[in-house]
Amino acid sequence: MPLKLVSGMMEASGDEALLIMGRDVGGDEIVLVTKEALLDIADPPLCNECRLQEYVSVFSEIASHKFDGKELTSDGRVTVTATDVSAWKALHPDAA
Repeated sequence: MPLKLVSGMMEASGDEALLIMGRDVGGDEIVLVTKEALLDIADPPLCNECRLQEYVSVFSEIASHKFDGKELTSDGRVTVTATDVSAWKALHPDAA
């Protein structure tokens, strides 16, 4: 069951981002987007609200895919990492 983006925001520290993604059943899922994922999505490397909003659909797509594949952290959460971004870019060479 794919997740759907509700909202995305930078954490107060400015080092990571959070996506609130809705599930069809059972409430929302909080997804962490790491600083490295934000830096690696495009050139020049940036970790800020503008970069998050520019690529929020990509981060959402990655998160939904990981959630559907049950690729969760030990605490049961979805985290989008630089490795995930690299894999996405390899599948979409003209997109990023």
